[in-house]
Amino acid sequence: MGAKLAGGGGGKRGQLDVNAEPNIVPFVDVMLVLLIIFMVASPVASVDIKVDLPDSKVLPSKRPPKPTYVTIQDKGGVVGFFVGNDEVVDTTVLGKKAFDGVVKDNPNFKGDLAKIIDQRIYIRADGDTPYRNVVFAMNRLQDEGFYKVALVGADKRR
Repeated sequence: MGAKLAGGGGGKRGQLDVNAEPNIVPFVDVMLVLLIIFMVASPVASVDIKVDLPDSKVLPSKRPPKPTYVTIQDKGGVVGFFVGNDEVVDTTVLGKKAFDGVVKDNPNFKGDLAKIIDQRIYIRADGDTPYRNVVFAMNRLQDEGFYKVALVGADKRR
C-alpha cells in the first residue's frame, strides 16, 4: 500500500494519507529478472546436432469398411427391421441378413469370417421405439456372432 508524502491539505500533521495507486515497481523488477533468465536459458534449450533422418515410407491408410446399419422403425405398434435398405420380414434371420449385408458391402471380406464378425454393426431406432425391440435386434446379432454393436443417436449440434 502506498502513502502520500506531499500534497494538499487532508489529514493531521504527522499522519500520511492512503494512496490507492498500485506500486508496480516490484512487478517490473520481477519481470525483468525473468526476462533475463529466459534469454540466458533459451540458447541452452536448442539442439545443434545435425541428424540425417530417413525418409518416411508410410503407406496410405486403407479405406475403412462400409458401415452396416440395422434400422428399427415402430409405426403404430408395427415394428419394421431393416438391414441397410432391405427390409427383414422374418426377424429370426436378422443376424444372418446383417452377415450377408457386411459381405455385400465389403467384398474384400469375402471368405474371411474373422473380419466379417469383427465388423461393427450400427443400430438406429426411432425415438418412440420400445427398448425391447432394440435389445431384440442386439440379441439376434449376437446369435450370429456380432458382438461389436453401436447405437446411433441424432446429432443435435446443428
